[in-house]
Amino acid sequence: MSFEPNWASPPGATIERLMATREIDAEELADGLGLERPDFSLLLSGNARITPTLASALAEHLGSTSRFWLARDKTYLSDLARLSAAADTTANWAKAMPVASMKRFGWIDRGVKRESVQDALLSFFGCASLHDWNSRYSRGIGAVAFRRSLAFDVDEMATLVWLRAGERQAIEIDLPTFNPKGFVDLLPRLRKLSVFKKPSIFLPRLVEACRTVGVAITTARAPDGCRASGATWKLASGNPIIHLSFRHRAEDHFWFTFFHEAGHVVMHGDSHLDVEGGDSSLHGSLKEETEANLFAQDYLLPREVRKALMVRPHPRAILSAAKAVGVSPGIIIGQLERAKVLPPGRLTKMKHRYRWDDNPYMPELANP
Repeated sequence: MSFEPNWASPPGATIERLMATREIDAEELADGLGLERPDFSLLLSGNARITPTLASALAEHLGSTSRFWLARDKTYLSDLARLSAAADTTANWAKAMPVASMKRFGWIDRGVKRESVQDALLSFFGCASLHDWNSRYSRGIGAVAFRRSLAFDVDEMATLVWLRAGERQAIEIDLPTFNPKGFVDLLPRLRKLSVFKKPSIFLPRLVEACRTVGVAITTARAPDGCRASGATWKLASGNPIIHLSFRHRAEDHFWFTFFHEAGHVVMHGDSHLDVEGGDSSLHGSLKEETEANLFAQDYLLPREVRKALMVRPHPRAILSAAKAVGVSPGIIIGQLERAKVLPPGRLTKMKHRYRWDDNPYMPELANP
């Protein structure tokens, strides 16, 4: 079935992205547009129309042309009308969801009847209606999931469900104000958690340590169709979320993904979705991806240690390096495999691997 995403993105979503890119705060832009704050909020939410005068002001402060902003508003209204007119929109929306995975993970009741699936899905997303869902997920984690579809061959709805599983956890975490410096200072200590084999031991410690500096760490098994390893975005409070899937169920992949996403939080501060097989250059973000990869690489295997292992990647040298750095040997092996110094699989017995059981948020150790 060909599915047309049934959500309408208000012009405010574009305005917010351009504000972030140009480092313009809401008060500054509202003043520039000649709007009171309540009227500016209505504009961002899609509940106020863009007039020719406002379109000219937006073009002056954010770029593009008046014609673009008027067309952007017209498209939004057209999308809303299309969604309202489609009698089977909700049914198609439900069919696009990974319901089987969600039942298996306990995210919706396994015994829910077919006629009640739509209500169960809306409840999972915390929405009262499809209109509410369209409005809420045209931005935030919805934007994280759907804007990537232009470049990545992924199941958008499965990815959004996975992101929502992280969001549901994050809003339950008591987070202080985000402390960027505190997070950077914490990272070397977090690396040492990798020496613990079991996720049931290291994951709660990772979550709590990051919580103290205002960063939410969440995890969830990826539903069928979702190939995400990690993602970052911000709550309305401004607190970053790092959401991880334990993809490949291997310690080296988990910890590299964590530090990769941490790199995005530290260096870039924007939302990010790491999807396996995607070409990030199609988004113009290849530089940021490279920076995040190097950030993770340098934390897990510092350059001075890496240099020696490039010449002699023997098991004894790997064990010695792991002890010196304070990480699991399996992480060192993963880094050497990424650098193509070690063939994949040669020292796989030295890696800790995980397996999924009944808990969709935390796997178990597969090779104790």
